[in-house]
Amino acid sequence: MPHSIGLGMIGKSELSDRLLEGILRNNVVSGKNIHIAEKDAKMRDHYLGLGVDCTPDVSASMLRSEIMILSGVKKEFSTMLSSFCGTTRGRVLVSMIPGRSCEYIQERVAKATHVVCVESREEDGRHVSHLTYSSRFPNHMKSAVEDIFRSIGDIETEQL
Repeated sequence: MPHSIGLGMIGKSELSDRLLEGILRNNVVSGKNIHIAEKDAKMRDHYLGLGVDCTPDVSASMLRSEIMILSGVKKEFSTMLSSFCGTTRGRVLVSMIPGRSCEYIQERVAKATHVVCVESREEDGRHVSHLTYSSRFPNHMKSAVEDIFRSIGDIETEQL
């Protein structure tokens, strides 16, 4: 049974594509509850064809989602974050961007934003996602985040 949450995805990477495939394949979150921000019209059509909500507006994706997954490269992180940093209060922000810690992110978003930083690696032919939760991360949201990443492999967790 899928989690009944809004899941937003901002930014694109090979890992985010793999994650979306795993989420849809394993029915972790229903496609109609996945909101992707994508400016490229051809890619929007691709996502719409998968049954996923897709809009060019990052803020619209954020406002429809309890959990937001960010992917991309470190040098673009500040630009990406500036487009929605004031609207993150009460939401879960999952960063798959290397080199950005939970503390770094929490200093740049609205208070009461819950942050998870994910580091991924391949180990013995399997994918492993290491999830670091910010302090006071709500337990009731952990299962959704962990199921999302279990859709592509194993997980390890740690709480700050």
